[in-house]
Amino acid sequence: MRVSVAPRWLFAAKAVLAAVAVAGLVRLVHPADVRAAWAAADVRWLAAALALLPLNVGLEAVRWGRLVQRVVPGVRMRDAVLAVVGAYPMGLLTPGRVGDFVGRAAFLPGVSAGTSAALTFGERMATLLCCLAGGLAALAVNPAAEAAPAAAWTAVGVWAALAAAVLAAAFVSPRRTGRLLAAAVPVRAVRTALAAFEQVPRGESAVLVALSFARYAVFSAQFALLVHAFAPGAAWGGVVAGVAVVYLLKSALPQVTLGDLGVREGVAVFVLAGAGVAPAEALNASLAVFVVNLVLPALAGVPMLSRLRLPEARRAAPAVSASAVPASAVATGRLAEGTA
Repeated sequence: MRVSVAPRWLFAAKAVLAAVAVAGLVRLVHPADVRAAWAAADVRWLAAALALLPLNVGLEAVRWGRLVQRVVPGVRMRDAVLAVVGAYPMGLLTPGRVGDFVGRAAFLPGVSAGTSAALTFGERMATLLCCLAGGLAALAVNPAAEAAPAAAWTAVGVWAALAAAVLAAAFVSPRRTGRLLAAAVPVRAVRTALAAFEQVPRGESAVLVALSFARYAVFSAQFALLVHAFAPGAAWGGVVAGVAVVYLLKSALPQVTLGDLGVREGVAVFVLAGAGVAPAEALNASLAVFVVNLVLPALAGVPMLSRLRLPEARRAAPAVSASAVPASAVATGRLAEGTA
């Protein structure tokens, strides 16, 4: 199976934008303040956030593995977990984390690439629903409410409410949703992939959403712990609400940098200021989230790439590109959040 994920120039452009965005934020915040915040960080809270990493990745793997087993019962959960971990390096190094879609399919040769991509898309949509719902709840006590016009927050709230309602309705009846999406997409390959949703019962859809909310709580707790490591004086309530708003706004913004670097950090600096978190502290906490929840799992998955051996028959198969994945999956790939 040949894999074509994204043009190299796009990857390079997003990497450059990420570097420029982070460098610009560091200069804006002041490098000395950033260094001082790192030097004063409480390693106990850093360790607590790191200790939650296996639970974060484990929940991601289990919820996707359960979906795969519904469609292809012969797949072992262990293999599904390994596929998720093994795909992390490919996801980190591709725009929109499209590499996750391709990598998971490559590590599970018994599951068609289209089916794997469709189920990954469903998993991402469950994460998006959680980010929207959590953000809406946090807007009621938004610590950044005075930092932007009320009309702006109203617009964000309306958008989030509408999107959350649509996603919630989709998860109530995954089979009907699959049929509607297939009817709306003229591409035969995508229609075939979306047929996987017809094998996902409503009960499993509810489990997926429940596991997604559990994972959302975990990576939100990681972010809050990392904020507290750099800003021990910040109120927990304001930090937790601020983190939820950060994930809401990050979900609404287009991914213009690699791994959302710079975007998440800029949003965190803006939002968490209302919770009494200094810009350097918010910037460091957000960068730590990137390292803990994306870089470390990617490093753990690198050794698995050497085991990736595709049979000649699969190598000769047509290329799997981003066009074979539902367009909305590519657009929201950044939420494989941890996703965050």
